[in-house]
Amino acid sequence: MMALGARSGLGDLANSSRWQPGTPPEALSTALFDGLVVVFEGVGPMRRLVNRGRTILCEIFGTDDPPGAESRLSAKAFRRLALRARTEVAGDRVVRQEWCAVLAAVGYASSETWRDRIRLRVVPSRRDIDHARLSPLAPHRDTWGSRIMAQVNWWLPLYPLQEASTMVLWPQALRKAVANNSRAWDIDEFKRSGGRYPLAPVATSPPDTDGTPVLIEPRVLLAFSGAHLHAGIRDHSGRTRFGIDSRSVWEPDRRAGRRAQNVDGAQIPDMWLRV
Repeated sequence: MMALGARSGLGDLANSSRWQPGTPPEALSTALFDGLVVVFEGVGPMRRLVNRGRTILCEIFGTDDPPGAESRLSAKAFRRLALRARTEVAGDRVVRQEWCAVLAAVGYASSETWRDRIRLRVVPSRRDIDHARLSPLAPHRDTWGSRIMAQVNWWLPLYPLQEASTMVLWPQALRKAVANNSRAWDIDEFKRSGGRYPLAPVATSPPDTDGTPVLIEPRVLLAFSGAHLHAGIRDHSGRTRFGIDSRSVWEPDRRAGRRAQNVDGAQIPDMWLRV
């Protein structure tokens, strides 16, 4: 179905593959839930999605180089503009339209797909720009918070990545229990808190191995099971990492029971669909 890609941009991650057009969505989902990390290139709407995201950033930050904007702005000004950009990307009609088109192009039709909101990921290198929504995420599985084992994560960089400023994955931990605080994390408290509650359950001790950094190019999309352990990292370069991410559940997967294995999360179902 899918051949391993030597130039996938995933470093030493062996269990990765390039998507082949025409792959049935059932086969794609099965591979993802089994741990495969899939790279998508040449999907038409993806280029338009990235271009629209970049246009919004350039307009808000008032520069053709939004990643460099943190070097000329105060922490307060950067926070204000970054949070505004997150809101505008999430609510932009063109972004939503092109994102639905991307999912449909790889086989997940809008009429059959539960979609989470679209998020602009903003990770500045400066430590004084402190805000929960603008910080790299600690090691976690998305399924610790969502409790949806048929969840697929999507990750799309808008500008070039650096090895010390990207996302890292621990694929070897997919079926290995990792200590975490998911049983204490409460989605209802999160929704009531107005941003004062932790964004997600996280690992309570650091992984015992180094993660694999993701180094795909802009306009290349990454998909992986929400059960994969992953985290964000940042450097001291003076440049901000911008990307788009989201999550989805294909209804035929849910009905058929296609899903990743829950090895260490709280056993409370269907939390993500309530967000």
